[in-house]
Amino acid sequence: MKCKYFFICLSLLVFLSCEKNDYSSYCPTWKGFTYTVGARPNDVAGNPRNVVLHPGDSIHLTAHQDKRGHLINATYYTWTICFDTIDARSGEKVHATKTYDKRTNYDGYADGADDPICHLLLPANALPTDAKPDTIKFVARYSYSGQGIVVDNGNIIENTSYGGRITPQSGPTGGGAAGYLYFKVEE
Repeated sequence: MKCKYFFICLSLLVFLSCEKNDYSSYCPTWKGFTYTVGARPNDVAGNPRNVVLHPGDSIHLTAHQDKRGHLINATYYTWTICFDTIDARSGEKVHATKTYDKRTNYDGYADGADDPICHLLLPANALPTDAKPDTIKFVARYSYSGQGIVVDNGNIIENTSYGGRITPQSGPTGGGAAGYLYFKVEE
């Protein structure tokens, strides 16, 4: 009888002393974007709520995470800048895009989980913005190493320090985010 109570007490002690580990995977949530313009180290911070760029500007964008992701392997970031220009062949106004990709391992590299940064160049032949603003689109794709869980899309921060909007998405094997930063091109 003593032996039975001893094993019950020992089992309870082991059960209660075990630390609970989180084996679920989820993507980060986001605050928004900040940016600087110019050649580093003399670049100047811009107003993220009213982004104005000039043809030939060098833009350094950061997508700021609110809460970091968990148990993420391969990570792909794509930044696309959209603007108007004149087609060299036809002489007509056309909508142009330039895309920049970055691949990393979120949990596998020392800087993998850092806020993603991209350096873009608005071409010198970009035209001033008409009625609709031009855009920079940010897309993140994550491959999970654990079981994915749903991330609440309501985690969007309203803060004057950040511009644009980034919305997370999560599924059973991977997740991601999509975001937009709007800007005007002025001469």
